[in-house]
Amino acid sequence: MANDLILGLDVGTSSVKALFIDVAGAILKRVEVKIATTTSQNSVAEQNADDYLAALAEISKNNSNLIANVIAIGLSGHTPSVVCVDSTGSAVRPVMTWQDNRATKEADDLLTKFGNPFEIIGTSLPWSASACPAKLFWLARHEPEIVKKTRWVLQPKDFVGMHLTGKAISDPWSSKGICNVLTRAPISNLLEFIGWDSKVVPELGDGYKSRGGVSDAAAKKFRLPVGIPVSIGWSDAMCGMVALNVMSESSSFIITGTSAIVGASTRTPPKDGGSLYIIPNTCAPLAITYGPTQSSGSALSWISTLLEISQDEAINLAGRSESLDLPIFLPYIYGERAPLWRTDLQGGFYGIGGETNKSDLVASVLEGISFAEKQVIETAEALNRSVNQLIKLGGHAGNDQRWENIRLKTLGREISRYEDTDTTTRGSAILAHAVITKNLSESTKRLSFNSIKSTPS
Repeated sequence: MANDLILGLDVGTSSVKALFIDVAGAILKRVEVKIATTTSQNSVAEQNADDYLAALAEISKNNSNLIANVIAIGLSGHTPSVVCVDSTGSAVRPVMTWQDNRATKEADDLLTKFGNPFEIIGTSLPWSASACPAKLFWLARHEPEIVKKTRWVLQPKDFVGMHLTGKAISDPWSSKGICNVLTRAPISNLLEFIGWDSKVVPELGDGYKSRGGVSDAAAKKFRLPVGIPVSIGWSDAMCGMVALNVMSESSSFIITGTSAIVGASTRTPPKDGGSLYIIPNTCAPLAITYGPTQSSGSALSWISTLLEISQDEAINLAGRSESLDLPIFLPYIYGERAPLWRTDLQGGFYGIGGETNKSDLVASVLEGISFAEKQVIETAEALNRSVNQLIKLGGHAGNDQRWENIRLKTLGREISRYEDTDTTTRGSAILAHAVITKNLSESTKRLSFNSIKSTPS
């Protein structure tokens, strides 16, 4: 029907975002509701899971005319985070987000015990403090009462999905580390070692398939039509990849955000991802070698706060730099994930002189962010033994033309900027559409967006 709408939801790090789009790909409205993260100096980064539901309720309440026409819902969310819920779906403690790095000792202990994770996890998942196994190990050691109260370990998008449908379901890639991504079975020996029962692993399925229909209770609470399908969903990273058509053709890509998701897709995955993740063909149509950087938009936010200007003003300021020899900026202000996986690293400037000004500092931050992304792309392509001459850019910063010259200079290749700045909600909308069409490739074509190509001079 002409009025049929798709709702793409993304439970992001800083906000819950919604995209209302019709079945032909026309955008009707975007909505964003901010959510808070509690941080401390001991590497804690937590959220209140109920804030996700409150944000969805606010979105529904303020857009009742659109909600009434929604025929399917797609889900996306930040990972790897840990949402411990009881049998009713209630969170038993705050969410440990991907930014939470308190479990460094547990990560070291897991490395000592299991070594190369490929055999038990089915992919190259570094034993990092940000990953789920280390977080769960920390909980078992420091909050054993939480282990007893927990029925399922979910991701943020799965928590929302459970409250929409009443079913605890996830996808294997979002639950990597507690399940084997090749067999989709719980990793019993790992879970036993870290003090958890295998039953906490939810049912697993493909992200572009339905987890069930909206329940009567959810329809009443969120003003949604009863019974409309909700996708199992994928991580924000994978949804961004879908939106850039990375799942359908071999591509190198950068998806910008608080952190950046960077990598390359290929039909044949490497045998070992080394310091990067490999999404195998059992989890996606194409194999994807990629890694998340720790600081992309967060580094820009940091320098903006330091200079007491907005991020938009900071980008404009960078454009006024006339320096031919910018200081070198290492964007490790919160440590680094791929490809270094070092929480102890610190950022810094090198080569500051008496003539260095504010615009030079901001420009060097943008360069540093881009060089960090380039390092991940080159690592992924070396593992894949394939180089793509075009790099696809998504996300707000990826689509910002003011970054273009810096990216062309640092990357040294043709780039393609995708017009939609929010790839995650676009990707989750594509998943919702695929629940209806039963064809992810067709849905990607129907809801894809235009791109703008640029070539280095």
